[in-house]
Amino acid sequence: MEYASRYISANRIYHRFLEWGDTGKPPVIMMHATGLSAHSWLPIAEGLATGYHVLALDQRGHGDTDLSDVGYSFELVGQDLAAVIKALELPSVRIVGHSSGGLATLIAAHLTPGKITQACLVETRVGERPANAPPGELQDRARRTRQKRMVWESREAMQGAYRQRAAFKDWDLRAYQAFTEGGSRLLSDGRAELKCPPEVEALFYEKRESLQVTPFFRGLTGRFLLLLGSYPEAQTPSDTGVQRFLSEVDYSEAKPMGMGSHFLPMEHPAEVLREIKAFFDSED
Repeated sequence: MEYASRYISANRIYHRFLEWGDTGKPPVIMMHATGLSAHSWLPIAEGLATGYHVLALDQRGHGDTDLSDVGYSFELVGQDLAAVIKALELPSVRIVGHSSGGLATLIAAHLTPGKITQACLVETRVGERPANAPPGELQDRARRTRQKRMVWESREAMQGAYRQRAAFKDWDLRAYQAFTEGGSRLLSDGRAELKCPPEVEALFYEKRESLQVTPFFRGLTGRFLLLLGSYPEAQTPSDTGVQRFLSEVDYSEAKPMGMGSHFLPMEHPAEVLREIKAFFDSED
């Protein structure tokens, strides 16, 4: 299924989003994780678009959305999502958020009571700090991210190198190709440049440990489904943060998927799509 590439002005910057499906169907906004882009959702968005009007948003500083002149924070991305919902004049909307995209969803839902009727959060760490993350792990990740190569001699060279890395080796091929093509731009000399500067990605990792998530649980009125991967550092329903989320958000549930890493939607798009559709369709 073909998609359209569009822009909208909200919260003082231009946001790019990809659009699939019939505009007369119920809207769904998809929010990617830090360091990724709207294209990462391609296999799931196409399947979801058979019954919904799907819009996958590039976060500020990612993809083809503007860089930020006021810094970067999870709160700003949540404000961006709330502003995009308003700018699109959506009376209500469903959201799918992966990792930090889920955090933005929680913040936007807190800021716009009643607007987000359902949200599927995939591998979103709902505790005050990432589950099972050792002290200093996020700072170390930020340091490593700043060392990332920004420009490659070709997109093929970048794709080949990334595919060998542990984080990407199990990705579905279409999701991987969409990520590398949508997350880079070709320069005039044929080289490939990352669209998300490593400094932007690193800043989000640094700020995650100090982010207080639970204040945004207050006032949430929609239904929330949290999908959990299966790996040594994964959240479980018994984690303190997940338990607090389930107790403070009235219509919420957590479901271990029994598969996948933190990149669950890119590794197992068919299974994640099935869960999203079942969740959203249950409300119709």
